Amino acid sequence: MGCSLAYFLSSQDSKRPIIVIERDQTYERASSALSTSSLRQQFSTPINIQLSQFGYQFMAGEADVAQQVSLTPRGYLFLAKANQEAGLRERSEIARSYGAQVKEYEPEELKKECPWLQVDDLSYAVRGLSGEGWFDGYSLMQLFKSRAREAGVKFVTNDVTGFDIEGDRVLAARFADGTRVEGEIFVNAAGPWSGKLAATMGLEISVRPRRRTVYMVSCPTRFTDFPILMDTTGIYVRPEQNHFILNLSPKPELDFDDLPLDPDFGAFEEFIWPTLAERIPAFEALRIERAWAGYYEFNTIDHNGLVGQMGYQNLYLATGFSGHGLMHSPGVGRGLAELITYGEYRSLDLSALDPYRFERGEEIVEKGVY
Repeated sequence: MGCSLAYFLSSQDSKRPIIVIERDQTYERASSALSTSSLRQQFSTPINIQLSQFGYQFMAGEADVAQQVSLTPRGYLFLAKANQEAGLRERSEIARSYGAQVKEYEPEELKKECPWLQVDDLSYAVRGLSGEGWFDGYSLMQLFKSRAREAGVKFVTNDVTGFDIEGDRVLAARFADGTRVEGEIFVNAAGPWSGKLAATMGLEISVRPRRRTVYMVSCPTRFTDFPILMDTTGIYVRPEQNHFILNLSPKPELDFDDLPLDPDFGAFEEFIWPTLAERIPAFEALRIERAWAGYYEFNTIDHNGLVGQMGYQNLYLATGFSGHGLMHSPGVGRGLAELITYGEYRSLDLSALDPYRFERGEEIVEKGVY
């Protein structure tokens, strides 16, 4: 988010001095480097659908960009049991009404197209036909960063520990080494740590770091046209060259803030593997090749991003995207840059993500969060 915003800001006003403060420019713990990095239009809220559409347009619009971020067009396939069918059908209709191309399946039809899939317990499925796929999240972030640097943006390695504030304005950010940097505008795009950063300014925002484990596995069986699969259980599966990448949406009661970034192998052995072996019998022969963990910047209230001014007159947020930040980073960076530069959104209106929406009772609960 920070690199995207810096790129779009510098594109709109090349004379504006811009500084991006990174605690660790190796990005070892950054979500953009650890994400499964996929993009879908199948959401339940219009703003997320529209942000995905621009994200795909940005990545696919130029051949060199698509190549740099390793964009692989492939649709999401969502599966539903009888108790999940109505909700998924409703979401499919919303996505279609905003231009998403999707194909709906009855179980028998799905079995013909995906003979490797066990469908006996399913009542409905839907697959994206265009504008979806996966990409390299680290490369997308580096694309934003390199373009921002070319435009004169400075990247500083330091750890922000607090702020100097006077009245309704932020004057400067203070660093762990005792130095400080003044500014006219400040943006909190600290991802999973944005809640803690906001707390140093006396602000409470509903963003918490939630751990997700990603597993890379191998399977001796070869599949053709394997989609990005979302199982009824919340298990995510997609191809990665000759392997597969898996993760799981944990149950809310098992979510805790700031867990150590150690992979959860127990969840794989106890639930993911046996569940996938039932859904895809060939996956009985799965073998873990490697695993890693990263954080979602989870908005605990309505699972949508917080974008816009909040708390202080010259403070803005770009956080809380609950797992869909990478795919939406082009649209959020462009939109927030417009708001800061012109005082209004001039392309896609992101006002639905205004951080003050909770005070107005305008939550926009995203039902398609995994």
